Amino acid sequence: MLDHVNISDEDVGFWSSKGVLPALKIDRIRDVARVFVNGELAGSQVGHWVSLKQPVQFVQGLNKLTLLSEIVGLQNYGAFLEKDGAGFRGQVKLTGLPNGDIDLTHSVWTYQVGLKGEFSMIYAPEKQACAEWSGMQIDDILSPFTWYKTMFDAPKGTDPVAIYLGSMGKGQAWVNGHLIGRYWSLVAPESGCSSSCNYPGAYSESKCQSNCGMPTQSWYHIPREWLQESDNLLVLFEETGGDPSKISLEVHYTKTICSRISESYYPPLSAWSRLTSGRVLVDTIAPELRLRCDDGHLITKITFASYGTPSGGCQNFSEGKCHALSTLALVSEACVGNNECAISVSNDVFGDPCRGVLKDLAVEAECSLSSATKEPRDEM
Repeated sequence: MLDHVNISDEDVGFWSSKGVLPALKIDRIRDVARVFVNGELAGSQVGHWVSLKQPVQFVQGLNKLTLLSEIVGLQNYGAFLEKDGAGFRGQVKLTGLPNGDIDLTHSVWTYQVGLKGEFSMIYAPEKQACAEWSGMQIDDILSPFTWYKTMFDAPKGTDPVAIYLGSMGKGQAWVNGHLIGRYWSLVAPESGCSSSCNYPGAYSESKCQSNCGMPTQSWYHIPREWLQESDNLLVLFEETGGDPSKISLEVHYTKTICSRISESYYPPLSAWSRLTSGRVLVDTIAPELRLRCDDGHLITKITFASYGTPSGGCQNFSEGKCHALSTLALVSEACVGNNECAISVSNDVFGDPCRGVLKDLAVEAECSLSSATKEPRDEM
């Protein structure tokens, strides 16, 4: 919302003599209100239908007063939730003037939805000339309502790429003109989580909170299809203030793989065939446990292996009373250094550690990039 305020020499002299500033007052705002005077941010207020009183610094002559309203989600429970709304309510006044308050409530405000930077598409590579960019200074860190941009090279390989935005506040991010989406590193207060949680009863927004003191999300996926080998454009619009110097890129891949197969399972697919008569023929061979890392990665370590009666699940396996001591060595020999491997689940391979007992083979392995292709983490 935009309005213009005409300030006389008398007004400026009055404030100088009193050593005070006039203030903009709004009865109620929700969820975020920001006040700009002549294009400069004067102050903000955040809350659910709270009052705003913001001192403002005017100059003699015509001053441009801009109010920006942000909606941060509407309530999702309670009676008449559809009527709660957001924005400004009540009167809008300028106070502290020598001739009394000025009521701006019914002034001829102009209204705009969205941001000029979005309309100009300054996040797109072909629209970079639409804005005057300047080098980032220390004072720019944690500045609200700031556009940032940088160039980066794509990490080598085919693994999924993620960008760390945990050092930022709230805003939007684009890569090569594509919108990653909104980011919001909102941190729940550390004191907000109780040691116990009881779901029955009336709902409230503070009920059964978890991960207090931790951001809601820090890593955001960038599709490989959006990236080129070098000179990728990253543009951010930061609303609340953040530190873009701590943004980084990281590739993600499956680091731990597990499997558990019983000797009573069916044989592998390679043992199955269909005869011309339509009957299915199955060779009498042992079932197989198969492990496979993501493309371009190798099995570098077997962290658990047991043939017998292991218990637990992936990343929580443990040996049972029945265990073949040779399991780890045999599985390591078959798998380490390979992208994938297969091991027969039978006494013929591991021996019989406990006769008359149905046995399982449980394996947990680590996958890594080979030393020849390993890439360091990229810092922006």
